[in-house]
Amino acid sequence: MKKNVGGRDRTARIALGLVSVAAMMVTVAFGEPLGDPAQGIVAVVLLLLAFVFLGTAGAEKCPVNRAVGRNTYDNRAIEERP
Repeated sequence: MKKNVGGRDRTARIALGLVSVAAMMVTVAFGEPLGDPAQGIVAVVLLLLAFVFLGTAGAEKCPVNRAVGRNTYDNRAIEERP
């Protein structure tokens, strides 16, 4: 699969991944009012979101972008290198 994530899209995915990790940590630390099962479910969902955001940003490939025909990766940056 070709790279299709770059620029602002990649930056946004990194930021959302880090925010998801932080939210998961806050949920684990202060999520007692949610109750035990709900706290765990919310924490796992946030961790999975963080994994997806950071994984697609790191690999610069996203299956959803490919399915909808979206490409934010800039090939010129690679071609201009000496």
